[in-house]
Amino acid sequence: TKRIEGAGSYDVRLDVAKGMIKNVKIYGDFFGVGDISEIEERLIGTKYEKSAISEALAEVDISHYLGKITKEGFLNILY
Repeated sequence: TKRIEGAGSYDVRLDVAKGMIKNVKIYGDFFGVGDISEIEERLIGTKYEKSAISEALAEVDISHYLGKITKEGFLNILY
């Protein structure tokens, strides 16, 4: 869980087994317009490494889903 000034609170819960993300739930008071489940689904099956997560989210407009947070900011919450 992390609060980003001007962006909101982010609570990311990961279920990781044998180095792979098995389940993801993202909660918070951020103001994104996209369906957050699209980000969650994209991360399932991804290796729990910063570079692999970054690659899985490479073509995603994070602010569309998570409001005023940068992709790097979101990666810092996850890893």
